[in-house]
Amino acid sequence: MRFLRQLFEQPVLVAGCLVLAACSTGAPDISPGSGQGNAAPGATPVFTNQGIDVGTTGLEIDFGRTEPGAIKALSKLIGRAPATVAPACSGLRAARWADGTTMYFEERRYDPAAFVGWSTSDGSAGRTCGT
Repeated sequence: MRFLRQLFEQPVLVAGCLVLAACSTGAPDISPGSGQGNAAPGATPVFTNQGIDVGTTGLEIDFGRTEPGAIKALSKLIGRAPATVAPACSGLRAARWADGTTMYFEERRYDPAAFVGWSTSDGSAGRTCGT
């Protein structure tokens, strides 16, 4: 009890503890081709005309989402990072997975590239190099 009283009488210590507790490295960085990823149990990608739904969870990867966040989200669903992330065709970048799944991103002048299309062996939606 005495320890707690001393702790709360020294606000700098409390603030320091809170700052340290808030520090986190977050999820590991998933680099292309690493084979790493944390697939969400029971969640599979459902490709739609508006983007990619996360199974039946109600979550989605909508067109317009920034490239880093969209790639990280789909990597978690698929269970691995894309094999390549590189320029694709005029004004578009592509993240390609080994199974042929591809996300397309439109480069923007001042902001990160935005998710604008996808293609799989079953179809495509949005802007792709073929449309």
